[in-house]
Amino acid sequence: MKKVFISLIMLFTALSCEKSKPTREPDPYIDSIQARMKANEKIQFEEIDRKLEAHAKAQKQYVFVRLLVEEDYGMDTRRANFVSGIQDITQDLSEDEKAKLEDLIISKYLNSSGGQLGNGRIKKKEIFVFGSYAEASEKRNSFLITE
Repeated sequence: MKKVFISLIMLFTALSCEKSKPTREPDPYIDSIQARMKANEKIQFEEIDRKLEAHAKAQKQYVFVRLLVEEDYGMDTRRANFVSGIQDITQDLSEDEKAKLEDLIISKYLNSSGGQLGNGRIKKKEIFVFGSYAEASEKRNSFLITE
């Protein structure tokens, strides 16, 4: 009987030890640090998402070339602007691509009637790159329209 009684005491002791595990009291300092970490994490992910979204959208650029040309018609020499159309480009133009575009417009001018008949010479070439079509159009029109 004594053995049974000791066994029961040991069993109750073991059960009572399991139930009395210490619980963590909420610590406001640790909780505020964890809350700040989660908020910072959210802000960082939102910033990354915004940057990825901006890069995913192709940034259009609007480009045109202006040539200042001089044409000789015997006794009359004329200076004029030869301006290309506005082209929209979805990637950044490298220096090589800009040079190719300028050369294309130069060859178009030299093959034009003014370039052929007036023995046209190019005095100056410029390439203009804009972020919006409206800006490009306004600048292009400043070379085409005289008042």
